[in-house]
Amino acid sequence: MAKQGPSIHEAISASLLRLGRDLDERGMVHQALTPYLKLIERYPNSQEASVATERVLAIAERLRQRGQLHMAMTVIELLEAARQGQ
Repeated sequence: MAKQGPSIHEAISASLLRLGRDLDERGMVHQALTPYLKLIERYPNSQEASVATERVLAIAERLRQRGQLHMAMTVIELLEAARQGQ
């Protein structure tokens, strides 16, 4: 019997999370939002979506602390839209 690996959805969600983290850790915050938000929208029930949500909220908080309030609010709105599947 062949060993079955992760489903395609699990593999994609894990890849999106890794990509978002890599970009975030390199300081490419705005670019990191794309894979995080895509993950949250397309795979909302995955464990990775929960982590991605935390990462997006952390980005919004960092922006707020830097005084970039409008950008922080935009990030929160993008997160809300992704969670609603828009």
